[in-house]
Amino acid sequence: MAKLTHNLEAWTPVVVVLLLAMVTAWLWRVVENNPLPEGRRPRHDPDLIMERFAARQLGELGQVRYTLNAQKMVHYPDDDTSHFDDVVFTSLEPDAPPVTVRSEHAVRSAKQDEVVFTGNVVVTRDATRDQPQTVIRTSVLKVYPQKGIGISDQPVVIHYGKNTLTALSMIVNNKTRIAEFTRAKVTYLPPPRRP
Repeated sequence: MAKLTHNLEAWTPVVVVLLLAMVTAWLWRVVENNPLPEGRRPRHDPDLIMERFAARQLGELGQVRYTLNAQKMVHYPDDDTSHFDDVVFTSLEPDAPPVTVRSEHAVRSAKQDEVVFTGNVVVTRDATRDQPQTVIRTSVLKVYPQKGIGISDQPVVIHYGKNTLTALSMIVNNKTRIAEFTRAKVTYLPPPRRP
């Protein structure tokens, strides 16, 4: 009898795991075979809420490609979006200066590889040996991290060193370092003359 009890104790974890697998498979079948009625959408309820959120995406060689930090993150499974408050996003593309985006709010869509920053958006590109620091201010900025592209259809103010550019919209490609603006006005301060 003692030997039978010992064998049952050894098999208990296996039995529990098998029962869990069976219940999970049954629940999956119930959900798949009972879709929502036509015209009815799934509820937009969060499945994950995190305070002091921090994430990193790594490249193929293990280098950090970008970081995303926020005071709060809320994820919604129905549309696979994540909503952030007090956001700091940093792009660390190779052979390009670091670019940091700060905003009051942001929404990341995993399906579209898109992050939409809203509310006092400030973009800072670090200075390089050849170029001064660049600071962009706008109210809305869409960023496509994989492509290294930022788009704003709202007015922007850009400080490039001591020079200032204002425009009604912009498209910036951090990889090619090409920027496009509509109705741009530039205030250019020439460098001081050498005696």
